[in-house]
Amino acid sequence: MARKPRLHFPGAVYHVTLHGNGNQPVFLDATDYTRFLLLIQEGIEKFGHKIHAYSLQSNVLQLVVEVDEVPLSRIMQQLGFRYTRWFNDWHQQAGHLFQGRYKAILIDPEEYLLELVREIHLAPVRSGRANAPMNYLWSSHLAYCGREKVLWLTTGRTYLQVEETGIRALMKFHAYVNDGSAEEARVDFGRGSVYDPRILGDEEFVRGVMKLSRQKYQPRINPEKVFRVVLERYKLTEEELAAPGKNRHHSEARAYLAWLYLETGCATMTDLGERLGRDVSSLSSAVRRLQVKAKQDEKVVEKYQKLMNRIRR
Repeated sequence: MARKPRLHFPGAVYHVTLHGNGNQPVFLDATDYTRFLLLIQEGIEKFGHKIHAYSLQSNVLQLVVEVDEVPLSRIMQQLGFRYTRWFNDWHQQAGHLFQGRYKAILIDPEEYLLELVREIHLAPVRSGRANAPMNYLWSSHLAYCGREKVLWLTTGRTYLQVEETGIRALMKFHAYVNDGSAEEARVDFGRGSVYDPRILGDEEFVRGVMKLSRQKYQPRINPEKVFRVVLERYKLTEEELAAPGKNRHHSEARAYLAWLYLETGCATMTDLGERLGRDVSSLSSAVRRLQVKAKQDEKVVEKYQKLMNRIRR
């Protein structure tokens, strides 16, 4: 399935995550962390975006970025390129530093900003790198609590959700983050909503994002409907589809079902594997074989299209 385009409009707020290539460290010492923060500041001065929070750990970094006119892709490309060039030169090494493309989830800030900032500040605690958020030097928590000044950090929008001002806001925010360390995260900020995996928000918010981004919104397809269409087409029950064995008719139905799961995004391949009692890798392999066959056999394409048309009715 083709990768969906990035979403952009002035004012969009993203949770950005970037890992070291092969999980290797991207920060080796205090000089590295300091340089990266300096490059963030220079990027803000050049592109006019805002940073609401950050957490830099040895092999992974998280940012909350609010863009203006310049899209996030350009901001992150420049930041990653400049830091990689500096890091390789400073440490006398070569090659890729970061693991491919950064991950970005566009969030509804009115609903999730405060909680996201808390989880980013708790990340070093949850990973075992610190025993308390206040004891970790390379996140924005110290700045939020008045222990250091980071002039380019934007805190006002987060504090508004604390519903206090002045020293009371600092104290309430600090308590809110500390309380979170004793709880499981309520929201998985590493994935989007059921309506669109790129966006974390309710359906109304997703519709608004798509309109502002000048992209077409397609309502989420219920996986139960995808299942029903395939079962009806192949005249099978779910128990028959999930039964062990290598029946060709059943295998073909599972391959089309997995392909439709991928294309519609109705649910994950892991969800399908658990439901059918099949390994995700075997389902993915079946889809690839079917897609290769489709390039040579028009009947495969025709069957797929008929199934998809019934699903989208």
